[in-house]
Amino acid sequence: YASLIKWVGKDYKHWVWLIFIPIVTFIITAVSNGANLTDGIDGLAAGTSAIIVFTLGIFAWISGNTIFSEYLNIMYIPHVGEVTIFIAALVGALIGFLWYNTYPAQVFMGDTGSLTIGGIIAVLAIMVRKELLIPVLCGVFLLENLSVILQVGYFKYTKKKYGEGRRILLMSPLHHHYQKKGYHESKIVMRFLIVGIILALVSFITLKIR
Repeated sequence: YASLIKWVGKDYKHWVWLIFIPIVTFIITAVSNGANLTDGIDGLAAGTSAIIVFTLGIFAWISGNTIFSEYLNIMYIPHVGEVTIFIAALVGALIGFLWYNTYPAQVFMGDTGSLTIGGIIAVLAIMVRKELLIPVLCGVFLLENLSVILQVGYFKYTKKKYGEGRRILLMSPLHHHYQKKGYHESKIVMRFLIVGIILALVSFITLKIR
């Protein structure tokens, strides 16, 4: 982050917090909101979050291991491997919750759970220095966020221009669009989870590509 403000002068490293804090705040807010929007149908938020957290756990373990971090040419972060203990507990909690949250759900996450999980994911990504992978790894969250932004933005624009609001999707967030098209909840969730797994694999591949 310090390299972004080199133009300040030779003491630019003392002012890096001015850019670090807004960026971190944006990342946490975006991911947290994305997880919240994803929590719309049974099992979707818990399932995608479990995949993302598990992937971050692998990243944390690799980053905390001198041999693997050197082999993959990624930043070695001393003791960050200890975070995998917390991550393992969180993955276990998400899977346990998913057991009762799959369609038809017996328990529900709600805003408190989804916002917290999204915030934790963002913080973990920042801790293991994988912020730039968030758009890929959290691609499902990103799509859900963009679907709402585009839907609301286009509706307001067309209402102002034509006097009548128009929609891009049948309903936002994105998973509700597919519900309106007649897809069953279970099919939507399963396909979103498949996409989440593919994005996690792509995130792993980027380690060796770099």
